[in-house]
Amino acid sequence: MPIPFYVHEYKDKIDSIYRLVIVAAKRVNQIAKMERHAFGRKKKPTVVALEEFEQGKLSYRKNEKEDLTKI
Repeated sequence: MPIPFYVHEYKDKIDSIYRLVIVAAKRVNQIAKMERHAFGRKKKPTVVALEEFEQGKLSYRKNEKEDLTKI
C-alpha cells in the first residue's frame, strides 16, 4: 500500500507548496521517460519523485531572473 504524502509536511523543506508541485512534476516526467521501456514498474513516478524529495535526493534552484513580485 502506498505511503500517503501530505503537502504540509514539506513546508520546512521548500519555500512554496506550488514550487514543490512544479519540481515534483518535472521529476515525474523524467522518471516516466526513463521507464517507458521498462516492464513491471513497481511504483508510480509520482510516488518515486515525492520519496526522492523527502529523502533529500531531489533538489532545485531558483532562476536568478525569477521575480514573483512583478506578476
